Amino acid sequence: MFYTCDMLIEYREIIELLNRAPLFGHLGEPELNRLAGLFQINVYRDGEVIFALGSASEAMFMVNEGHVSLLVREAGGDVLFETLQPGDFFGEEALLYDDPRYYSAVSSGKTVLLMLSVDHYLAIKDDLFGVEEKLDVLIRSRRLSTEIAFPWLREDENVHVMTRRHPIYLWFKMVFPILTGVLLLLVSILLLTAWAPGKPFGWILMTIAIPGTIFWSIWTVIDWRNDYFVLTNKRAAWIEKVAFIYDSRKEAPLSTIMSVGLERSRIGSLFDFADVVVQTYVGTIRLKTLAQGESIASLIEAYWHTSNKETQKQESQAMSQILHEKLNFPWSSDEDTQPLKKKPVRRPAQSTVKEPGFLAWLFSDFIRLRYEQDGAITYRKHWFLLIKRTWLPIVLTGLLLFGIFTAFDRFVELFSITTTLVVLFIILFIFFLWVLYQYADWRDDKFKITKDQVIDLDRKPLGKIRRRSAPLENVLSIEYERLGLLGVLFNFGTVYITVGNTQLTFDHVYNPSEVQQDIFYRMGERLEELRQFEVEKDRERVSEWIASYHRNLTNLRSKPDGQFHNGQSNK
Repeated sequence: MFYTCDMLIEYREIIELLNRAPLFGHLGEPELNRLAGLFQINVYRDGEVIFALGSASEAMFMVNEGHVSLLVREAGGDVLFETLQPGDFFGEEALLYDDPRYYSAVSSGKTVLLMLSVDHYLAIKDDLFGVEEKLDVLIRSRRLSTEIAFPWLREDENVHVMTRRHPIYLWFKMVFPILTGVLLLLVSILLLTAWAPGKPFGWILMTIAIPGTIFWSIWTVIDWRNDYFVLTNKRAAWIEKVAFIYDSRKEAPLSTIMSVGLERSRIGSLFDFADVVVQTYVGTIRLKTLAQGESIASLIEAYWHTSNKETQKQESQAMSQILHEKLNFPWSSDEDTQPLKKKPVRRPAQSTVKEPGFLAWLFSDFIRLRYEQDGAITYRKHWFLLIKRTWLPIVLTGLLLFGIFTAFDRFVELFSITTTLVVLFIILFIFFLWVLYQYADWRDDKFKITKDQVIDLDRKPLGKIRRRSAPLENVLSIEYERLGLLGVLFNFGTVYITVGNTQLTFDHVYNPSEVQQDIFYRMGERLEELRQFEVEKDRERVSEWIASYHRNLTNLRSKPDGQFHNGQSNK
């Protein structure tokens, strides 16, 4: 047993805590026994600083009892970004790096911590197979989670693992813009020196090629930085964005995970990256091109099992609480201290809410084909449909401008310059209205997936609106097809959703296979929600049966001998 002040913790309790921790849970019994003997027990009062921002990194801590608040320094002061529960650990960066602490840790309520010093860890680290790789993943994840805040995270949700794709994926994507830029630059030089010397064609091409290559390269870097894998205490999520164009987030509650696998290609073996495949009840989440894939897969599996145990514990507590309430018994939870609510690391500036103007409404989400807002996924038809509707007025506008500017003198001779400009303005305004109408018509054809419905919305500018919807739980089948060569080349098609005797169609949507997967995921979430509702009803019903039985039994025992609980004689 370990003693610190008035605290008494049994050796087996420390081993059980280490065995439940995703960082050490894969270790064998001998390693856990040795490791448990190296931890020291520290007790902190409410509000006491465990370590401060900028202090030396000397130890890692695990929460045995109580809660710990982690805070980062922002312009407005210290901001809470994570609240730790019993079983969580922090300060792990001390075991690998000598950098000063980049956040502070403060106890919330009376807190009992297990402390592992750097010297003790170094003495045993060679025997802790796989721990250093996991430590590296977790350290990078915590630092990244303090820099980037996701608005869709719940207040009680803590980020455990957060990572981007392997940097080699970025370099693979950079090859094409760089080669294209070099090729255009060579063509420009050849135009200036050999093919068309003395003419401006080479300079024009160079003026387009250099900024275009720079912009393309920057866009590629932004696109790579926008893809994340996030594992929290509630769910696993894969966030994939095409910069300024496409937003996608696939997620699954940890309770729905069925298996975690790893797929590595020959190139992946060469550059040390792999795909982590998470199988869930509602589909597959493929985490693509991740460095340290084996450690990440192991951490996902460990947090998944931990979540299942916690869910079982919470369900048992919920059942006990309901029974206590129905039997009018006093109820006291093991949790004597409630954790502080989590606040976002980046809080947007508060502003007065006002209705958007016409232009803000028209050009919001200007070219995005998929985006999420208020829990709903919205799709638009592919750009090909927009180009198909607007190419004629655009071409006519170009021909008109070309004709007027090439024969401007003749127009001025026939008409005055004022008349010519007025007529030109009127014609251009008509063509502009034509293009604007087609854009608004394209923009207002939307397909939505909410938490409980699929919606097909067709709206004509200044005209009629047609809205068709169906509950997700009533969807019988989902199919998609890409239509024709253009559909295959530009990756768009139609998704068919069968609901009873009717069929909803998401026409000409980008990446129809992903749309199908999104619907499947939302269906799974909805069915899980309904299942949980039924579970709660069953829990209420069973608890009522047990409570009724207990009351009848109590009444029966309280009656004199020879009488039933309903007062009838036994004679």
